[in-house]
Amino acid sequence: MENKLNISERLDFNDIDLTAPEKVISEILTQLSEETKGIICGNISAYSGHVMSYTKPGFSSLALAIGSADKEVDIQSDLGKIGQETHKFECYLYTPEYDKYKYRVFFVKYDTSNYPVNIILEESVARSISTGNSGYVISCATREKLEELIYKIFNSKKLISVMQELIRINQSKKASNDTSKDEVEETE
Repeated sequence: MENKLNISERLDFNDIDLTAPEKVISEILTQLSEETKGIICGNISAYSGHVMSYTKPGFSSLALAIGSADKEVDIQSDLGKIGQETHKFECYLYTPEYDKYKYRVFFVKYDTSNYPVNIILEESVARSISTGNSGYVISCATREKLEELIYKIFNSKKLISVMQELIRINQSKKASNDTSKDEVEETE
């Protein structure tokens, strides 16, 4: 029997860097902490909520759901990808002096193969790095593109402003704590 499929030359079998996006971002966040002498820290952690805008069903949807109206079933939802995993994370900045305040910069969402990865930006951050009308969801096909985007985000005017605010919060809380310690020493 002759091989008629002949698809191997149309597929790419080269190994590429598929480091999990949260590990790539975590490495950059470590650099951020080092560069700011530990005043500004970042964290990327698993997230279980919605990462994209969505519509909540209203009362009328509930009434339709419990009613006797016919419901169309699309068989296409049973075909295609099965066993797909979705990974979601949030990335935020904070200062250790005041851990109640954090600034969520973006969400991360990707599937089983790690790439492409979607970065869902806070709206003002998206505007700060925008080079057109790309919106607030940016897809990165490779680790290199992801790193490039994350560096661009952290060097944007908006994030520099947020980091400056975190420095001021840190200084304010540190001064407040120093004053409290002085008062305690005086009463002893």
